Amino acid sequence: MKNIGIITNNEKDVGFAYTNMLIESIRKFGGQAVIPTRSVTKGMEGLDNEVEEICSKCELIICLGGDGTFLKTARTAYLYNLPILGINLGSLGFLTDIEKGEIDKAVESIFQNNYIIEERMMLSSRIYKEGKLFAEDVAINDVSISRAGIPRILHLSTYIDDNFFDMFPGDGIVVATPTGSTAYSMSAGGPIAEPTSKLIIVTPICPHMLYSRSFVASEERRVKVSVSDGFEHKALVTVDGQKNYEITGGDYIEIEKAASKVKILKIHSKNFFTVLRNKIYDRKEE
Repeated sequence: MKNIGIITNNEKDVGFAYTNMLIESIRKFGGQAVIPTRSVTKGMEGLDNEVEEICSKCELIICLGGDGTFLKTARTAYLYNLPILGINLGSLGFLTDIEKGEIDKAVESIFQNNYIIEERMMLSSRIYKEGKLFAEDVAINDVSISRAGIPRILHLSTYIDDNFFDMFPGDGIVVATPTGSTAYSMSAGGPIAEPTSKLIIVTPICPHMLYSRSFVASEERRVKVSVSDGFEHKALVTVDGQKNYEITGGDYIEIEKAASKVKILKIHSKNFFTVLRNKIYDRKEE
């Protein structure tokens, strides 16, 4: 890989200190850094346009920021079949697993072909209002259906391949990929899955029932979540924590494996279970 695109969350990298370090490292190992035209926007605003700008000019995108920056970048980059590597300038960083002090070593590994590219499954979501398709989107991490700020229990009927599974009263439901199992779904009590697995995780959010548990379906299943007809307030469908859609009683959403996959570049030395242990349990490898 010679041409490497760079996307930076400038609120995480004030003054572009780590970005400049990355550029220098790419040049040192004989590569070309592809940088988008900088705008006056801050943080993740305008990142979509920046990714679009460089996608046709590079073979890999490296993003600097947190997992939110990674997701924002990946949601555009996957359309160009480009692999992505994340440098963690945030907190946990399950997707951005290269730390600040590892930049030079990571770039060296890339130019020595000492890496793998993992293809992760994505979810396709379709929202229906009054029986008609209202919106479509894809998710790398998850799709959540939740209360839109109203302190009322949300009743969600869940179906697997059109077969009724259960009614979940509570704050909502998260439908996650294995990649997203360490995000919102985990916070809601869902299981952690190896990110290269092929399955769909459904986790109730604060369920108002004693027996409620997460359940796991195969990648070939279709999950349908319907808002109770009696719910008059707005509910919110959120995709990857990036995009929101309002729905109400009688509306429903269908979620299944997407046809496309996102490509994540991984340095060989990075093992998911080691990362999990260090980040979740804050333990050092012995």
